[in-house]
Amino acid sequence: MSLRLPVLVSAAALALVASVATAAPRLLADLTGKWEMSIDSPGGPQPATMTVTHKDSSLTGTFDSAFGSAPLTGTVKGDSVKFSLQIDVGGQVLAILGAAAVKDNTINGVLDVSGMGGMPFSAARKP
Repeated sequence: MSLRLPVLVSAAALALVASVATAAPRLLADLTGKWEMSIDSPGGPQPATMTVTHKDSSLTGTFDSAFGSAPLTGTVKGDSVKFSLQIDVGGQVLAILGAAAVKDNTINGVLDVSGMGGMPFSAARKP
């Protein structure tokens, strides 16, 4: 009877380690790379590209579109990503805030563009 408790504790610890190890790749996914985006704007779908470096919970990189290029910064927590950038469009600076969910090699979310409201977007990782 006294042997049961250590066996049960060991089995519970092993199950905990296995569940953490299974969840770890999802929590620690590396978003570093080039992402092709499609933004649902009021004028129709707009292509863009994000090139990002992901280190710990931080993102840095560049956003490129037909309207220009701008540096971006952001954070990653679990499968959620948030980023921001400011892009100069013909002398008018637009602040863009992105919030999205990451699943495998796709990102889906909304860009909050100053003065224009929210615009859904999707992005796929380039090989």
